[in-house]
Amino acid sequence: MQGHEHPRESTQTGRFFQFGRTNDGRYRFSEDDLPKQLNLIGSGEIGGKARGLLYVMDHLERGGELTQYQPFLRFPDSTVITTEIFDEFMESNDMEAAVLAGCSGDVELEELGRRIVSSPFPSRWKDPLIAFLEREERPLAVRSSSVMEDDTNHSFAGIYLSDFLPNRGSMEERFTALTHVIKRVYASTFSANARAYRKRHGLDWRKEKMAILVQNMIGSQYSHGLFYPLVGGVAFSINYYPWTTRLKPEDGIVRLVVGTGTRAVGREYARVYSPKMPGLRPEGSDVKTIIRASQETVDVLDMEVGHLSQRKLNALSNPLLAKICSVATEDGTLQDLLSTAAVLSTKDRLIASFSRLIEGQTLMPFTPLVKETLASLEALLEYPIDIEFAVDFSSPEASQHGAPLFFVLQVRPLGMRPEHREIPIPAIEEKRIVLHCGSVLGNGRRQHLRHLVYVDPAAYRWDRAYDIARTVGRINRELEDQDEPYILMGPGRWASSNPQLGVPAQYNEIAGASIIVEMATAGFSPELSYGTHFYADMVSSGVLYLPFHEEKGDRLNHELLEGTNILYRDEHVTHFEVLVGMSVYVDGQNQRGIIALER
Repeated sequence: MQGHEHPRESTQTGRFFQFGRTNDGRYRFSEDDLPKQLNLIGSGEIGGKARGLLYVMDHLERGGELTQYQPFLRFPDSTVITTEIFDEFMESNDMEAAVLAGCSGDVELEELGRRIVSSPFPSRWKDPLIAFLEREERPLAVRSSSVMEDDTNHSFAGIYLSDFLPNRGSMEERFTALTHVIKRVYASTFSANARAYRKRHGLDWRKEKMAILVQNMIGSQYSHGLFYPLVGGVAFSINYYPWTTRLKPEDGIVRLVVGTGTRAVGREYARVYSPKMPGLRPEGSDVKTIIRASQETVDVLDMEVGHLSQRKLNALSNPLLAKICSVATEDGTLQDLLSTAAVLSTKDRLIASFSRLIEGQTLMPFTPLVKETLASLEALLEYPIDIEFAVDFSSPEASQHGAPLFFVLQVRPLGMRPEHREIPIPAIEEKRIVLHCGSVLGNGRRQHLRHLVYVDPAAYRWDRAYDIARTVGRINRELEDQDEPYILMGPGRWASSNPQLGVPAQYNEIAGASIIVEMATAGFSPELSYGTHFYADMVSSGVLYLPFHEEKGDRLNHELLEGTNILYRDEHVTHFEVLVGMSVYVDGQNQRGIIALER
């Protein structure tokens, strides 16, 4: 497909960004370059996600070390389906005109996606893929690995598709399932989220190509035919939003969930902590708040239905949960489970506390391993990094090792952000203040904003949440077309997949927001999603984030807003136009955030 050209020049420097880079600006590797756990199908590029993993695996195979707890560290077996197959698929199905029409808006992107998924896979790659499946009979994780992913300026985190396969049935059924998911990943290259992301960052779709990283899924099959790791998560070597002055950005941050890490990278409840002070919770020490902000839903691979499914934590019936969970008793306390049998007999709510795992070393040296690994990887890549990982408690290899194993699934360079600097807030007359809040995170200033999109927490209905999200998306598109950045304000957690926790908007529906305000009111008390990929990208895009807590005295001047011009209003969403403009000040050092009318 002639239109897809890789950028010939790289602005990145350092060992990692030169690793595998040829004179033409591409990243190419031969089979002889690869560690024993990584294989290639095709001779094209492997993409950013696969290259990050390869770089670290190569370092270790050459005798390097990441942690003194190296015996606990593992990597999944990985096969990369290179961009050569993507190019051939696009060319053999004559996709260039269709993609151009989709990217220009002449064809709906959903229709383009359907056409990609329904198109035949190039026949000459059937034998190599079947040979791979003959070697690999475990469940599979199929991940995007595009050439634009995972550089320090635009990570594409959460934009492209990843999926899981049980890898069961006849060889023909397994091959069909694998190629179907590969084509879905290809289609995600041109999704609405991807288009919005590239537009926001000024990237040309013609320079994008998609490789696929296929890994054996880490975990075990437990009761009810469910396959999952007991623990999944993400960890960042730098935390741009420390929630207390006792922590510094370089202390890092970890998000832990039961099951696959899909719940950790999104806007969902997770156990959040810093490796420096593992017992210090962002939500504080109040037990009711801890319980309210704890994971209830787990992502698992249902081996019978053949795709990722959701289960309530208590419904997993897994005795091993005793190692990482507590129970919330009727008297409002948290208690450790005394035995694995107690998981099956308790009628109390299970809480994924992970206290034994992260605060002690009886199970494994988890927190010191994570802390040392993050520091070593940051030094190795010469950039702040994040990793996705899974902890295997019960596979034959873990049983033979006699302790859980820590699997690194992917490594991503985050890049450098501006230093946290003081943002002085000028003296502003009270009558001009639209919003005032404390407990803000980060620093920044925006001026001359003329639009505010507001979802009223008092009127929000979770059963109408998707309609509300579509309305916000429509306004977002209109403002993007006018090149008008705006303030987005609403209840709960923006972009949550659970409408009971907040407005379930997609990335492309809020991509034009310059300021995001999440409101905790009597009806909504959002957990701040420290370390999620969504907010890592918001920070990298320069979006300012203000958490609003009504019970802590934060104030919104409704009357002042109502005195401005209203461009759109329904029972849930209001689009205010403020002709005099608004200024936003976020002073993280002094924990203040202000939105005020300009003079």
